[in-house]
Amino acid sequence: MTTEASLPDVSRRRLIATGTGWVIAALAEAAVYLVLALSIAHDAPPWAVLAMATLSLLVTVLVSRAGYLTGARLAGDLYAQIGQALARAKLSWFTAAHRALITDAAGRGVPMMMGIPAHHLQTFIMAPLVPVATVIAVALVGGAHVAALLAVLLAAALGAQFLAQRLLADADRQRQESEHAVTEATIELVTHRELLRTAAPVSQVLARVERVWSSQEAAMAHTNRVAAPATVVSILASVAPLAGILFYLLGSNGFNDPAAALALLVLAVRAGAPLDDLALAGVAVSDIRANTSAYRAVVSAPGLPTPPDGTAFIPDGHRMELVGVSAPPALGQMSATIPENTRVHVSGPTGAGKSTLLGLLMRFDDPATGTVLLGGVPLPCLGEDEIASRIAYVLQEPVVFTGSLADNIRLGRPGCTEADIVDAAHAAGLEDLLASDPLGIRQEVGPHGSALSGGEQQRVALARAMVKRAPVLILDEATSALDEKTEQRVAEAITSLARTLVVVTHRNPGIWRPDHVIELPSPRVRHHPGD
Repeated sequence: MTTEASLPDVSRRRLIATGTGWVIAALAEAAVYLVLALSIAHDAPPWAVLAMATLSLLVTVLVSRAGYLTGARLAGDLYAQIGQALARAKLSWFTAAHRALITDAAGRGVPMMMGIPAHHLQTFIMAPLVPVATVIAVALVGGAHVAALLAVLLAAALGAQFLAQRLLADADRQRQESEHAVTEATIELVTHRELLRTAAPVSQVLARVERVWSSQEAAMAHTNRVAAPATVVSILASVAPLAGILFYLLGSNGFNDPAAALALLVLAVRAGAPLDDLALAGVAVSDIRANTSAYRAVVSAPGLPTPPDGTAFIPDGHRMELVGVSAPPALGQMSATIPENTRVHVSGPTGAGKSTLLGLLMRFDDPATGTVLLGGVPLPCLGEDEIASRIAYVLQEPVVFTGSLADNIRLGRPGCTEADIVDAAHAAGLEDLLASDPLGIRQEVGPHGSALSGGEQQRVALARAMVKRAPVLILDEATSALDEKTEQRVAEAITSLARTLVVVTHRNPGIWRPDHVIELPSPRVRHHPGD
């Protein structure tokens, strides 16, 4: 591929093959009308027409079927590329606007692009080719001067159709922008529904989204208003070739030969018919362009550089160092060392950059300045799998997936045994949950863990981290939903393990028995180099 934002090579080859098939189908259809016109003009038997029609139908069916298969494979290729892009994207890229962009690309963009091989290519290829081939057929039936007249009429009609398309595309651009705004506002409403409900009456909460919905309604109304005159232009343009040939025949006594006149009218009708398809494709072209743009923006999401295959280093142990690291605006320049198998409490006021610091340790992002090292090796020189295998992470808002308790804990180490899962669950204080259901660790946790309380969800995440047995465990307010007794017990289980522990907590840090404290200053009192 030339760029990360381009289609996969295999997808481009499939589209080219399908496009070639539609060219053949267009030529086959034009041949049918040519044979039909010659048969009418020369009063020939219909067998040749029937044979060509059968061949054309067979080609169209085969190409259409290939188009559907290509569309399905194209969707798979595009979803795979989106997944790969999101897997390597910086976490800081996932803003509300970009999450809405992902929803647009995956929910509307890929399904729309999936229809390109079977539907849109048929229109975009056959609509121009059939009139061109038909003009050649008219030259064979009625002479070069009639073909030239039809070509002029088609060119004028096509110009009018393009004008209609332009009007539709300009009007539809506003609708597409409003659709993206609606997606973003809806995601905000769903994601922050608790806060929005408690911050204001429900009517005021919905008013925020309704304003965006109203703007989309206005944009759609504008598109419809523009569509009305554009449709009139489209209809007039589509009948122009037939009307022009009809007037020519009337003025030149062409109806003295009824068979030849009928043949010319049949060809004129077929030549003008695709122009209407082109006009209807105007909005589709605009949608395809917008969705392709969304797809390209997602697959071009900025990622972190990784070492080329075969060049990654292997850390010597799991000692962690931050040398002259900064990540504005949250984290000012700092240096710190976290020796192996020590317990470190990261402290500081709100906004000091504690979560940002933890993200740098796990390479969720690279620092603006300085270097983060693991086992003496800078993180950019390590493969993603190497970093992931050495660090377990539990955040304040745990991620629990639909499935069983065992499935969720096993994510930490897919090859672990059920005994390992039970041990981790007990260490995380989940024994009461296991005893509450005869299925034990096989019990279902509900959609996204909805059958569990907030504290139980945190303990599931802690059990997942403990079963991983990574040499470094990072906890970011990971026990905030636990009562003091349970938190004390979990802390004792974790601190008894021989591993590096990095903890951020606003509760009593003493239960974690820290060996070191990394104190982050308030952003207001930071000093920059040169001050």
